Formats: sequence, structure tokens, C-alpha cells
Amino acid sequence: MDSLLHNPIADMYGSQFLLFYGSVIAITLLACWRLVQDPTKNQPLRLIPSVPDPYEIAYLRFQKAGIAYVALFNLLVQGYLQISEKSISHAPNHPDISPLKPIEQEVFQKFSVPSAAITSLTSATQSVESYCHIYEGQLHNEQLLSAANWQEWKMKVALIGGMIIFSLGGYKLIIALAKGRYNVGFLIIMGVVSIIWLFGQVNGRSRLSYRGYKYLQQLEEAFAPLKSKTKNFGVCSALEYNLLIALFGIYTLKGTTYDSYYQAFFPPIIYSTTRTTSSRSTSSGSSCSSSSCGGGCGSSCGGGCGGCGG
Repeated sequence: MDSLLHNPIADMYGSQFLLFYGSVIAITLLACWRLVQDPTKNQPLRLIPSVPDPYEIAYLRFQKAGIAYVALFNLLVQGYLQISEKSISHAPNHPDISPLKPIEQEVFQKFSVPSAAITSLTSATQSVESYCHIYEGQLHNEQLLSAANWQEWKMKVALIGGMIIFSLGGYKLIIALAKGRYNVGFLIIMGVVSIIWLFGQVNGRSRLSYRGYKYLQQLEEAFAPLKSKTKNFGVCSALEYNLLIALFGIYTLKGTTYDSYYQAFFPPIIYSTTRTTSSRSTSSGSSCSSSSCGGGCGSSCGGGCGGCGG
């Protein structure tokens, strides 16, 4: 018991221990940071294919919702689905569905009964869910998504690092209180802040690997000119529109040739201004009668209220 109360660490003065504790914290955080570096940082970046797959990119960017965006738009522009009176349904005399991908056929069947356009994205997302594992597997094979065992390793590193910081700080705190020393504010702050930082930085979960993040960044830079091209009503292929939606979302249809589709999915909110206008008129009239004409010959209200004193 005496060895616990009297040893080099227990007998260390407050300022000396804080310096020692700070050094241990810094070394621990640095070691944890190095141990959890993404291994894909050392791998070459994936090259952009000559014909990118919009569905794979959509899953990388938006997960299953992104795939639903692309599939729904693709079926609309190819004439399989139609928008009429804010609802989506099968287009009459639509082309044969056999050339469609299975995921597109699934979305197409979802609208055998007309569905409101504003809820169609939710319906399409539900229908593609069972196919998402295909694209998830492809992205994992390319190491564009974080591996599950990598997340587990990061958690273990964070727990070990946090335990080292907590054990040393907690031991010194108990010794200080046992010896009647209560100036332990800095000790507690150092321990708590460092552990919070450790779990926030080291154990931060990321769906994309470093390689996946850089690949997505490459795609966005490569296809960013499509946004201005479509806004200026330039001639774009269906693939270009699909890539645009896969990378930047269906919101990019706004102000393009397919702006009507965007308006159907996201109808503008119209606010009533009748009461506001009436209120302003009443307030303005009251101001004129009370302040301009009642209190002399003021020039407010735009010279109104008649000849207030000639």
C-alpha cells in the first residue's frame, strides 16, 4: 500500500506531473493517430473509366438514394415512365423493358400504380435496396469504401489510448485527493479534453476510404463542367445527365431542359401575401392619419394625406 502512495509518480510535484502527463498524452495521441492512418493512402488512385457506371458512382456518393435518383430519371427520359399532373406512372406504349437492367426493371414495376411525384423518390429508393449490395461489393473490391474490420481496429486503438490517459490521470487524481491536495483542475481538464479529442479524431467513422474520397473528388472535378453545360441548355447525352445526377443529385436538374422534372419532384412553395399586403396598407393609412395630418404638416407618407395645413 505504501508503494502506491510513495513512488516517483505519486511523489511528483503538481507542475512536474502536469508536464510529464502532457508528454504522455502527446505521445499517446501521436501513436494512436499513426496506427489508424488509412492504409489506402499509400495506394495509387483509381483512374476514371472511359465509360463510368452512373449507378456505381451514385452509390458511392449518395448510397441507395443516389441509385434511385438515377434509375428514376433514366426511366423518365427513355419513355418508360411519364409525369402527368404531379404523378408518375407507366407511359403508354412504353418500350420493351427487357433491355433494362434488373434494378431499372424493379423501379419500373414499382409504378404500375400511379404514384405522386413528390413521394416517388422514396418509393424508388425502397425498390432498389435489395440491389445495392452489388455496387457495395464492387466498391469494397476497389477499396473505395472503408472495411468493417478497419473500423473495429480504430475502435480498439481509441480504447487503448483512452485507457492509458485515463489510468495515469485517474491514479494521480486519487493520490492527490488522498494527500489532501485539491488543486487538480488542470489535471482533470487535460485528461477529459484529450480523451474527447482522441475519440473524435481517431475513432471518427467514415464510409469512404481515403482512396474512395480522392476518387470521388476526381469525379466531381472531371464532370463539374456538365453543370454549366446543362444550365446553358447545351446538348447533353443521357449518360452525361445520369452522371450529373449521380454526382451532384437530382437538384442539378433545376434550370435545365428537364426543369419540369425537378419541379414535379420538388414543387415550389407559394406563400400567400394577401394578409400581409392588407396589413401593410392598414398600417400605412393609420400612420398617415395619426402622424402626418394629426401632428402638423409632416412630409411622410409620400406627400399624402391631402393638404395638411395648405
